[in-house]
Amino acid sequence: MDHQHHQRSASHDQHRVLDLDAEVFGDHLAAVLDLTGVPAARSVVDLGAGTGAGSRLLRQRYPDAAVTCVDNDPQMLELLRGQGFTVVEADLDDGFPALAGPLIAADAAAEAPVDLVWASSSLHHVAHPARLLSGVRRALAQGGVLAVVELAGLPRFLSHTRGALLEQRCHAAAEAEGWNHHPDWTRVIEAAGFDVTMSEVTAVAPVTPAAREYAQQWFARFSDLAALTADDRDALEELLERFSDIELEPRATRTVWVATPD
Repeated sequence: MDHQHHQRSASHDQHRVLDLDAEVFGDHLAAVLDLTGVPAARSVVDLGAGTGAGSRLLRQRYPDAAVTCVDNDPQMLELLRGQGFTVVEADLDDGFPALAGPLIAADAAAEAPVDLVWASSSLHHVAHPARLLSGVRRALAQGGVLAVVELAGLPRFLSHTRGALLEQRCHAAAEAEGWNHHPDWTRVIEAAGFDVTMSEVTAVAPVTPAAREYAQQWFARFSDLAALTADDRDALEELLERFSDIELEPRATRTVWVATPD
């Protein structure tokens, strides 16, 4: 397989994982959104919108709002445009982008105040989060809310002891390689001028065909982890061969920081 084709395949797989997460844990994400306490909105910004999984949830929750998707990946931007979203191409390392025109300067106000800024599994990719968060604070309307969401840990799928122990070792190997690495954002967000409430939301999803595919995608990704033993690789291979028959219990926990300007 040529390198470019491999890159396209890996990118496609990542897109699929993101969309499956939204499909499998859609009710979970809706419960996370409930924590923001934003009953209605005129303007919503999705930072690091990716495939639009969160953006679709936001559009469904706030049908009268202008939902603006921010990303810097051309493939993601194409996907978002295809779903009818307004997109802003921007590198979040440079700060919070204006909805139109240049980045918001340190002494400038947002042209169109934003009621909700949604940053789901995106803040940990930003090299200068304090700069971005300061821009978010200036962009928010009176009473506006910032919601930062991260996976508290990788999703879990196996409940029987042997499988759960294998999954636990896979998670440990993934953690050693920096998967899902993020800090407790509380102090960073507070330092940018916000009052912050942190919560955790846990959900168990029904076992649907999408949930089974989502679980299989995760275990296929685990098989590439360098820290796994040969025995664990063999066990993963055996698991994947009989995946259609194994018993699943999909569950995930997300940490949510709800922030309002102080």
